Amino acid sequence: MLDSGLLASTAENFNAEEFGVMFEHILYSVSAFTSELVLVAFVLGTLLLDLVLPLRVSKHLAWFALLGCLVAAFSGGHGQGHSEQGLFLHMLANDSFAAFFKQFFLFGAIPVILLSYVSEQFDGRRMGEYYGVLLAAILGAILMASATHFLMLFMALELLSIASYILVGYIRRDRRGAEAALKYVIYGSVAAAIMAYGLSLFYGLTGSAQLADLANVTFSSDHAVWSDWALKTRAALTTLVALVMVFMGVAYKMSTLPMHFWAPDVYDGAPTPVTAFLSVISKAAGFALTLRFLSALPVENPVPAWEKIPWVEMMVILSIVTMTFGNLSALWQTNLKRMLAYSSIAHAGYMMMAFVILHSTGVTGAQALGFYLLTYLAMNFGAFAVVILIENRLGSVDLADYQGMGRRAPLLCACMVVFLFSLIGVPPTAGFAGKWYLFLGVIDAAQNNAHGAGLSTWYYALVFSAAVNTGISAYYYLNVAKEMYLVDSEQKESISVSTLGKVLVAGLAALTFYLFFGADGVLQSTQDIVFH
Repeated sequence: MLDSGLLASTAENFNAEEFGVMFEHILYSVSAFTSELVLVAFVLGTLLLDLVLPLRVSKHLAWFALLGCLVAAFSGGHGQGHSEQGLFLHMLANDSFAAFFKQFFLFGAIPVILLSYVSEQFDGRRMGEYYGVLLAAILGAILMASATHFLMLFMALELLSIASYILVGYIRRDRRGAEAALKYVIYGSVAAAIMAYGLSLFYGLTGSAQLADLANVTFSSDHAVWSDWALKTRAALTTLVALVMVFMGVAYKMSTLPMHFWAPDVYDGAPTPVTAFLSVISKAAGFALTLRFLSALPVENPVPAWEKIPWVEMMVILSIVTMTFGNLSALWQTNLKRMLAYSSIAHAGYMMMAFVILHSTGVTGAQALGFYLLTYLAMNFGAFAVVILIENRLGSVDLADYQGMGRRAPLLCACMVVFLFSLIGVPPTAGFAGKWYLFLGVIDAAQNNAHGAGLSTWYYALVFSAAVNTGISAYYYLNVAKEMYLVDSEQKESISVSTLGKVLVAGLAALTFYLFFGADGVLQSTQDIVFH
């Protein structure tokens, strides 16, 4: 029997009012978590259906997974009714930033599912597990964009990472795929460990695991000999080390320097639809997490531990180096998947321009990055869709096999030219609008002396480097168009493509034009992307 004194003490400590508030908060959190719960249900449903359905039907579970994304996208809880506590006691944010990326990932998953469905790389294999793991990866990406607690941040990152490892090596008897998956696991584990150590340093500096408390970095010493300058310097150095370690972990997802080295081999060895997923969804999740992390830093009014860190200069240098390396490396590629891998590294460099203008008074970093990601989704998924459909017929992704393809597959090649022009940034395509707003934001920051005087030169150097890199990228993108239209081939037979494939490619091409002509309206809608 329980001790009566213990029961009496428990009753005294029980606060009915606090319990009621806590219960209401839990109910609110669950109601705002509807989309994520729907995804979990469809993950389990996909796996269970795959157990009972015959092999010939397994591939068609793509439609069930697609339904799951649509149901989750139109479920409640998209940043409405903000709570000061966020969700689940400060573990997740419920703001417009999280809502935007939730919709981005859910609708962005639809082209990935359709690309997987039309791809013939998975023929003869059960696909229920694949679609279930893909939905789990989408869930991880959503949680990464919403995480406001170190533990949730790391768990979300690992959910996306583990799911991605499985997807890369899903075709188990493919030696190149197995090698790519092994490299991805090893490199990813090291990156995650580095990031975890950086988070532990921040926890030691702040005494909190909340992103919002990053501004409260403290550093004290019992030794009177330490001057105030020495304490500030030590605090700044420790903070800088922690910041670099966390960034290295997230940079692995974004495939930015110096954590880019995995991308070419993994992109080349993975099934092509998975490569498309890694180049857009996984990358976008990394950028969303980085943007939320940077938004918590006291950049505008830095505390002593932060004021010595030249974060603007570091971001400018990383952006320039990343886009330059990606473009120069893509110049020599004859494999389209590897070329698009290095291209994705270059575009990561362009996206990093948003970090520099995070608190700009004009086009903010969140706005510019949100719009650029939308354009990147359309043009990159479109390019990969063409590659997949041609790969289905030729069994190859070599550039030499695209010679004379303009006559053999006129619709695919015409759309491919649209995507290539958009990747360059040629009007009237979405890529031009995406780069325009990034350039505009950086120039506005330079003219208004954002982050203090003396940084204008850095901003202009960034814009100049991005413009030069755009010119460099034009060479290898247009080289693909040249091979398709200006080089003859002995092969003359037409390339047959499924109706779904044609609709998918044409739809993404139309979206590319829409994001250009409707750029102002789309950008206006991104003004609500704010951090709560």
